[in-house]
Amino acid sequence: MAVEKKLRIGVIGCGRIAQAHLAAIENLKDEADLIATADADEKRAREAKQRFGARFFTSRYKDILNHAEIDAVIITLPNHLHHPIALQAAMAKKHILVEKPIALNTKQALEMVDEAKRNGMTLMVGQSRRFSDAVFDLQKHIPEIGKLFRIQISFLVNFPSPPTDWWKRSEEAGGLVILLQGSHSIDSILTWTKKMPRQVCAFSSRQNTQWEGEDEADILLSFDQGELASMHLSLSTSPEIHEAILVGTKGVMRLTEYSTGKPFRFGYHLDLNGKRIYSAEQTPSNYTLQLREFIDAIRGSRTPIASGEEVLSTMRVLDAVRLSEREKRVVSIEES
Repeated sequence: MAVEKKLRIGVIGCGRIAQAHLAAIENLKDEADLIATADADEKRAREAKQRFGARFFTSRYKDILNHAEIDAVIITLPNHLHHPIALQAAMAKKHILVEKPIALNTKQALEMVDEAKRNGMTLMVGQSRRFSDAVFDLQKHIPEIGKLFRIQISFLVNFPSPPTDWWKRSEEAGGLVILLQGSHSIDSILTWTKKMPRQVCAFSSRQNTQWEGEDEADILLSFDQGELASMHLSLSTSPEIHEAILVGTKGVMRLTEYSTGKPFRFGYHLDLNGKRIYSAEQTPSNYTLQLREFIDAIRGSRTPIASGEEVLSTMRVLDAVRLSEREKRVVSIEES
C-alpha cells in the first residue's frame, strides 16, 4: 500500500526510548503526522500527547490498532511485547516500525515477518545504529581496507540503576545486555561482513543486582574463511566506550560513538588508517534518518533497510549466543 500523503502514525509505548521516536516524528512533521500515543500508564500517554502534539492519547493500544486513519505504528514496548503487539498490528493492516530486538527469539520474529507479509504490511526493525552519516561513510570505505578478517566492537555504557522498570525482569527483557546491546552490535557485524558466522561462543555475568539478567557479556563469532568478530558489552562501565574496529588486509577503520549530552543524540569520529575522515554530531538524529527510511519505503512500496526479514539473521545469531551462554560451549549457527 503506497502512501503519498503524510504517514499517519500511532506510537504504542511512551517510555524511555519512545521519546527518541516521538522527537523523530516531530522532526519530520512535513512527512509524518502523530495521530495518537498509547501507554498502559495513562499519565505517560497524556504527557507524550501534550509534548509532541498528538491528536489523542489512550491507555489501550487497541484504540490505535482499530483507528481507521492510522497508517502505521511504532512499537516501543518491553522486549517481550514486541511479538504479540506486532502480530495484532499486522492483522489490523498497520505498517510497523518495532524497536530492537525484533523479538525474544527467531521463532517469534519469523511469525512477525510472515504476518506482515500475509497482510501486505511493511515491517522494519529499529536498528538505529545503522542510521548515521558516519556509518554510511564507513560502509563506503570498507573496500579500501581490503578483505575484512577481524571486527571488534566495544559497547560499554553505564546504567547505575534501571532506567525503566522492565529492565529489572529477565523474562521481559529476554535476559538483558545481550538483547539490548548485542542486537545492535551483531546487526552491525552482519551488515559489514555480509555473511553469517559459523560458530558462536558467549560468556556473561552480572555486576548489578538491581536486575535479574546479565549486564556484562563477551561474544565471539567465527566465519567460514577464518574471519573473527568480537563484542564486549557492558552496562557498568564509566566513562563509557563505544567503538568499532574493522581490520582488513589493506588497513584499519575505527568508528567511535559518543554522547552529545542530549537524550539519544550521538556524535561520531571515523578514522581510516590513522587519518580522521569524519567527525561530527549526527544531525538529524539517527532516529530521524531511521523514520525517514520507514516512510520512504512505504511510499515507494519497497523493502526498507533493516526489514524484519533481513533482521531475522541477527535474531538467529542472538539465539545461538543465548544457547552458548546457557550451555557454556561453542555453538554452531545451524543449532539456532
